[in-house]
Amino acid sequence: MTDPDPDLSDAHSSDRFDVFLCFSRDDPVGSARMTEIAVALRDAGLRVFRDEVLDEYAPITRELADAIACSRVLLVYYSRAFAGNHSCRWELTTAFASAGRHGDPADRVLVVDPEPDGKHVEPAELADARFFTGPVTPRTLPALVERVLRKVADAGHPLGAGNQVPAERPPARMTGRHRELWAIHSGLRARPVLILRGLPGVGKTALAEQYAYLFRTAFEGGVMRLGPFGHHAPEEVLSQFHLALAQAAGEQLGVDVSGMDLDRLRDHVAGRIGATGHRVLVLIDDVPAGLPPNVLDRLLLPTPEVSTVITSRVEHSAWDAAVLDLAGLSPGEGLQLFSEHRAPADDAEREAVLSLVERCGGHPITVRANALAVRNQPGRLDDGSLAACPDTAPPAIRDLLANLGPVASVIVRLGSLLAPVPFPLGFARDVLGPAIDRAFTDAVGALATSGVVSLVDGGLWLQPLVAEVASAGLEPGDLPESAAKTLLRLISDDRAEYRGLFLQHGRSLAEHTSAAYRIQLLRPIAAMHEKHGDPLAAGEIHAMILTTEGATSVDFATAARVEIDCGLYPEAARHARRALLLAGTDDERYTARLIAAQALDCQGDYDAGDRTFWHAYSGRLPDGRDERLPVIVASAQAFRLRGRARESITSLEAILPELHDVPPGPLRDDLLPSALLEYARALLLDGHPQRARQVATEVVTGFHNTGRERHFRCTEAELLLAEATVTLDLRDLRPAFADRERFAGKLRELERTYGKHYGSENPLTLTVAAMADRALLALGQPEQALRALSATERTVLRVIGDEHQLRYRIRHGIAQAHGQLGDFGHQAEILEEILQPQIRLLGLRHPETLESRLDLGIALAFGGREQYQLATELVEGAADDIIATFGLATELSAKAVAARRVIRLPLPLVSAPTTDERLFGAGGAKSSE
Repeated sequence: MTDPDPDLSDAHSSDRFDVFLCFSRDDPVGSARMTEIAVALRDAGLRVFRDEVLDEYAPITRELADAIACSRVLLVYYSRAFAGNHSCRWELTTAFASAGRHGDPADRVLVVDPEPDGKHVEPAELADARFFTGPVTPRTLPALVERVLRKVADAGHPLGAGNQVPAERPPARMTGRHRELWAIHSGLRARPVLILRGLPGVGKTALAEQYAYLFRTAFEGGVMRLGPFGHHAPEEVLSQFHLALAQAAGEQLGVDVSGMDLDRLRDHVAGRIGATGHRVLVLIDDVPAGLPPNVLDRLLLPTPEVSTVITSRVEHSAWDAAVLDLAGLSPGEGLQLFSEHRAPADDAEREAVLSLVERCGGHPITVRANALAVRNQPGRLDDGSLAACPDTAPPAIRDLLANLGPVASVIVRLGSLLAPVPFPLGFARDVLGPAIDRAFTDAVGALATSGVVSLVDGGLWLQPLVAEVASAGLEPGDLPESAAKTLLRLISDDRAEYRGLFLQHGRSLAEHTSAAYRIQLLRPIAAMHEKHGDPLAAGEIHAMILTTEGATSVDFATAARVEIDCGLYPEAARHARRALLLAGTDDERYTARLIAAQALDCQGDYDAGDRTFWHAYSGRLPDGRDERLPVIVASAQAFRLRGRARESITSLEAILPELHDVPPGPLRDDLLPSALLEYARALLLDGHPQRARQVATEVVTGFHNTGRERHFRCTEAELLLAEATVTLDLRDLRPAFADRERFAGKLRELERTYGKHYGSENPLTLTVAAMADRALLALGQPEQALRALSATERTVLRVIGDEHQLRYRIRHGIAQAHGQLGDFGHQAEILEEILQPQIRLLGLRHPETLESRLDLGIALAFGGREQYQLATELVEGAADDIIATFGLATELSAKAVAARRVIRLPLPLVSAPTTDERLFGAGGAKSSE
């Protein structure tokens, strides 16, 4: 039995040799040249190591690893025959990876290239920095020796110095694959993304991990591991990637990344990596089929410091990325893998094994399983004795599993129920119980030897293809219930070391347990999605909970709250009412009614919201601080949405001192910024921009001081800060309002000033840019306004996102431009798109919402007869609310009165707008800013 190829992590590295000679024994010319070089180097006083083993299939020995570790430089005779030799590739890979820890690898790995073009030399770094080119002759040999002497003198210490304590735990040693390692390295040097593609079980993940370890010095920023994702449906991949990236970023960057949606998180992580200037390798494991290019693009971190290796079983043909197809092991590599378990006794046995390897396509799992099957088989290895060996992986795995011991079989059964990520040894012990404790260690060792599992950071990782085969053929019995019980105990600890892995296991295990355990396992998964700013993913998990027998009032109420964040207001109201029906306590009834009222408020149905909660429970607050303060903040929002800003301000001012005194923790971290943002909105609505700016500044400063500048509430605060600042700065321009052209010019001037001081993509600059773009509408320039607003919108979407007041304001301006151009259908579509979000964020009677309601009604009226009734209702309702809220002496009120007159005209007149109406749009010329 032989060992896998060693590395230098535990090699002896005394200063024994100056030069290690590396060349292919299959190249007689190269061998002769290296003999001449060795003699010349020794004559020059250098200590030279020359490997005399001629057998290509001989395993790499510890003595050979020690010789490289004890050498100062590696001299490579890189002929075209070189890359085909297993030991040559191992020597070069090992030396190159070790040399990278001491500086430029080309200073330690010296390539002698006898060929004229160098295209056969890998990796690219060595091809670009070849040490010596052209034939080695008696005339050129002295110059080569002189160069080697200088490199040896500069080296100072052997290659293996410092390797005894590796930067991270090495992966399981892998047989061969050196040519593929170079292909990955060269591919990433040419392009930032490489897809490693191959059949299940062919070794994609193992190769990626081996590359990450051996070439870790090329990525001084470290390695970020994400996935696997292949067991998820394509539509779930982004949400799972979001969780994985959040967990990895939190651990490796040491910052709180909660409250960031996927795109904000990607930008945040990329920004942190970019700021260091250090290269980072990202491994994304097992990306499934069915993902379009726009989804695949979102798996990448947008910074040039990141190189990404993606493993996948399938081709993503429409995606622009380099691809490396991973085939089976070469005959020599397959023979070496087979020999780790049963070494052929002679050449005849070796040929029989090589024939089997070829029949198996070099699939590592199949080769290993067959080797284990005949490990203790009596007699010789020949074609006859190996004929019964399966040539594909699934039957080979089934045969392997059938011969496992009882404890090992239970471990495999457990792993097949879980997600294809590691699970801690302690977890497996707890699930299996104390009865198997003595046999557990032996079973784990046997499984690791067989390749069924790998030992990863104190845990077990069941090979995914093995798990797939096992799950189809093994009865789980009562194992799922036992695993669920243990897993729930571990998940309950928010600080548990492996909590992220436990949650992934919980998702998979939920498919195999009773309804009661299923609900308990899914709840913390939904909460994690919500914590990381992905309410849609949380909503999907809640939908699974609600369709499971035994869902409670709390489950329905929690789902309704998440649905509000998803914009699913009717569904939220319906589920909140179901929560009310299922409620068994006063607290549950209180919560259900509150959430139902909030869902109704989001739809602008304030009368129903009042009946459901706000009037019915007026003045009735929970006793506990943690329950009472959120209700007061919610009631302040309800006041503001109804246009009662001063009542909102009063209620918040009563609790803000208490909120500031709350100790740091989930309540303060979430509720304080929410309350302050609500306070700032109410102050702006009530005409106090100076105070609103101070409050928004406090929120922005708090997030920036804690490194959470991309938290969604920080973005909200920056937009409110911009709104308040622009409002204050525009006070000096009010006299210019009557002169529309002068006012538009002043806005552009203000935009340039902001851009100079804060940058063109700052929320402040973008806020005034949108106002300047909209001012073109008042000048009767809809085409110019449409181009300007569209350009500003693209920047806003890229920098800030889509769900906020500034975006709705821009969309409203684009709608008005279409109206001025006579495209009332398109105008109505845009206004219908933004009206509900405006009601949700600003309230039904906010000036901007009122104007959208009014303009939508007019656009529908001008668009045709079939929606005239709806148009009339919209205009009449908006006009009534505008006049009731602001009286008759405002610009918006005048627009409402004019719109009401137009809508009451006979139908033929309404459907034929005047030239003036076409010029200024269905919304009219005078729109409020």
